[in-house]
Amino acid sequence: MAAYMTLALGMALMPGIYFGSMMLYRPFFRKEGNRRRIPLRTVPELVVMLLAELALVRSWWTLGMCSVLEVRFQLLFVMLTGMTFFSMTDYWEQIVPNRMLLVLLLLFLPILGWQGIRDMDGLLGLLPSVVLGLLFSMVSFGLGYLISRGSMGAGDVKLALVMGLYLTGEYAVGAVFYGCIAGAAFSMVQLIRKKLSRKDTIPFVPFLFLGLIIRLLAG
Repeated sequence: MAAYMTLALGMALMPGIYFGSMMLYRPFFRKEGNRRRIPLRTVPELVVMLLAELALVRSWWTLGMCSVLEVRFQLLFVMLTGMTFFSMTDYWEQIVPNRMLLVLLLLFLPILGWQGIRDMDGLLGLLPSVVLGLLFSMVSFGLGYLISRGSMGAGDVKLALVMGLYLTGEYAVGAVFYGCIAGAAFSMVQLIRKKLSRKDTIPFVPFLFLGLIIRLLAG
């Protein structure tokens, strides 16, 4: 029963947290139309939320129909919820808000601290994967930022570091890999259709989100 309540609670909280976060951040948007938006009223938002909910269900199932006390489920829930928000801010204004990244960083330590209180051996077993995820994101996106000569946004790099922490090495590599493939495929198609030029930039966070969804749905 506790496991099913965990899933139901997570699925109910995700759109609520997204709605509240978007309402809080809405005054900081640059475009007037975005400052007036009512969250969860557009097709892209609803698609993003549906995908996140499906990935949450799949993650819960993959983790053995876990309870809310499972730290890996907590980490995936927070990151999935955060990515719904970042996907839309990047899609609308190509920005990854530092304020919200800071919120995720501040949440990370209490989650690990609670795990340490509950099960220190479990925490010690998780830490190497956390470090691996962070190092992978740091190296891959750091090199990407340098090679692209700044065309990759600094916000993408900072978000990737947060993703590395939350997703750990178990999920971060696949999420980035699938996200890069999706982004490259989209850019190629748009170049062929002459909808983009080589000098144009595209919001990359939605593709990272898609990569995360693919990785989680793959189990």
